[in-house]
Amino acid sequence: MKNSTKITNASIESAGLPKDAKQVIAEYVWNGFDAKATVVAIDITSNQLGYIEQISISDNGEGIAPDTLDYSFGNFLDSLKKGQPKRTSYTRGKKGKGRFAFSLFATRATWYTVVATGDSLVQYKLVIDRDAKEEYDNSEPQPSTALNTGTTVVLEGVFGLNAMTLLSEEFVGFLAQEFGWFLHLNKDMGYSIKINGKPVSYQQLIQETDETSFTIYSPEENSFVFKVNYIRWKYPIGDRYYYYFLNSHKAEVAKLLSSFNNNAIDFHHSVYVESSFFNGFEMSDMMLSGEGNLFSEKEQQVVYRKLLVELRDMLERKQKKYVRDQAVDIKLQELVQKDLLPHYSSSDVDRQRKVTLLQLVQELYIADPRAFVGVKADLIRTYLGFLDLLLQTDRKNEILPIVERAIPLSDKERERIVKILK
Repeated sequence: MKNSTKITNASIESAGLPKDAKQVIAEYVWNGFDAKATVVAIDITSNQLGYIEQISISDNGEGIAPDTLDYSFGNFLDSLKKGQPKRTSYTRGKKGKGRFAFSLFATRATWYTVVATGDSLVQYKLVIDRDAKEEYDNSEPQPSTALNTGTTVVLEGVFGLNAMTLLSEEFVGFLAQEFGWFLHLNKDMGYSIKINGKPVSYQQLIQETDETSFTIYSPEENSFVFKVNYIRWKYPIGDRYYYYFLNSHKAEVAKLLSSFNNNAIDFHHSVYVESSFFNGFEMSDMMLSGEGNLFSEKEQQVVYRKLLVELRDMLERKQKKYVRDQAVDIKLQELVQKDLLPHYSSSDVDRQRKVTLLQLVQELYIADPRAFVGVKADLIRTYLGFLDLLLQTDRKNEILPIVERAIPLSDKERERIVKILK
């Protein structure tokens, strides 16, 4: 049955669809997870010359309910997802764009879907052609013999793309980077992505992990245990950097941006917090934009605020350890390579001056890397030149009070800088 949509080819082409085949495939994978799938399978069928005959993306999600078609397929840049909570990791589809993204490299998309209606399952299909995206064709729902719900979208008439591209290490690496954090978040529930039957691995992206727990007491002397799983990723992940709050069933209830999202030092991190404290709460009950308004009861507000303090302290320690162990060496090498340090002779005095300046810069960078991020090279060169001049005078002890006006220092950081200045 043909159905008209409230769209035109022109509106779709100008709506910012993905320009890369990898992103198109990712859109369909996210659609599967949006439908509460745990497994999404990408299968590429090609001939001996490597030309793709079809691409199918299958999931074991809830399927596409027939009574939502007019809304979900009939309205472009609009979808049922808009009404869902936005502070969890389970709704990533971009206003329905993924439905039409196939037109970048395929002439037809066909959805085969199985959905539950009451105690039975029904199946039907939908078809959209590249040259007629202003309408879709759907069959009448029929009783299904399938064992479970799910959807398979089949892309045909593939052009400008060969099988080697979608089976390459680069593509697998892209999927790992895009979905690794999400798969890890749901690893205990068996979430996976498969390409021609082979699971996509993301473990190689994990640089460091640590598990700990906090016990937080409320004013009423009730105790709440929070199991915390910290991960530092080797590369940027397909999400910003969050605290993920999970209930005792390991289901994500909400997420909150960490305070280390804009430090520009490659500190790629995720923090997963699991506790029965988050049991029984819906997103509508949680107001993460204001710490004091999270729950309606005072006890829970106090516990939540204490939890955020613990999490931020922990993450700050992790970041400083990362900066001290790795990032600071990279920054010092950069200063030398870009010729941003003052010029020194080969004399013992100048060599010692250079060592002292580098030690001071190291401590300042560890204390707050942002002091050196986004600053023009000439300003850094001037800044370091003035520090070097002060270090050669009897007023070098005034460096510490000046620094403390701009950078909050811990007691240990202050002690190390005092030692350098002496």
